[in-house]
Amino acid sequence: MSIDALTAIREEADRLSAALAATDPEQKVPTCPDWNAADLLWHATEVPEFWSAVLSQRIATEEGAARIDESAAPRPDDLEELQQRRAAAVDGLLEQLGARPDEESAWFWFSERQDVGVIRSMQLHEATIHRVDAELTAGLPVTAIREDIAHAGLEHVLKVMWPAAFDWIPEWSTTTPVAIVEITAEGGAVQSLLISRWSGTRPRDGKEFDAPVGRLLDRPAGAGAGAGADAGAEADVEFLPRATVTGSATALDIWAWGRSLALGHLAGGPETVEIVGDPAAIDQLEALLARGLD
Repeated sequence: MSIDALTAIREEADRLSAALAATDPEQKVPTCPDWNAADLLWHATEVPEFWSAVLSQRIATEEGAARIDESAAPRPDDLEELQQRRAAAVDGLLEQLGARPDEESAWFWFSERQDVGVIRSMQLHEATIHRVDAELTAGLPVTAIREDIAHAGLEHVLKVMWPAAFDWIPEWSTTTPVAIVEITAEGGAVQSLLISRWSGTRPRDGKEFDAPVGRLLDRPAGAGAGAGADAGAEADVEFLPRATVTGSATALDIWAWGRSLALGHLAGGPETVEIVGDPAAIDQLEALLARGLD
């Protein structure tokens, strides 16, 4: 990526640390209601520790990643110790990322991307969004997200976070397209998101499932399917209900990561995301957003 991710991760991690250091550890995180401030600080510690270990040990398999997870040191009770460990975790992550090119192979939880580049991108946006969480928790104005990072953060949701869910759809289910949502950030191109729902009955216990998933179409909706192996599949979505989503890159980045609450607390003033279109498409989009991103 052209962004200096290492510098940005350091800056965002430092902002998170400073915000949480002045916050009651029991204070609830508004955007992650199951967490308090101490839980958020722990998450900002264990995540860079995990990915630093993945890189340093050159993990290439799911089994290797599981071993790292199982062998992780327990969470300390002392907050000062936790802050020190968080700082060391960030140092270790940045050391590993700084020593490796994006194209180097590495395990990642999305089957379509298995390289250092996607880990670098993930950690940039993880640090940025959890800094937003920390500032909200501390009752501080939310620091602006740099425009290029905001554009990249929205892209990461559209191209990694949401489509990765397709990896976990079980074989016994059926997946049905239900809506198209065109998402446009100021200064960016229109991106057509196809929302589908996978549903079915789990054979081992009869439990029913019905959940939304989303991935980008190869071309803007309505541009014509053209030739290619997926032309028929994309032509089938022509008559689905549609909606449009527009806003600044910062607003859409925060919105896509499920942090819309922060839009009213931005240091530069409140922002909004405009969503218009068929109510059926908007309902499906809201259901996808409700799945949440940590």
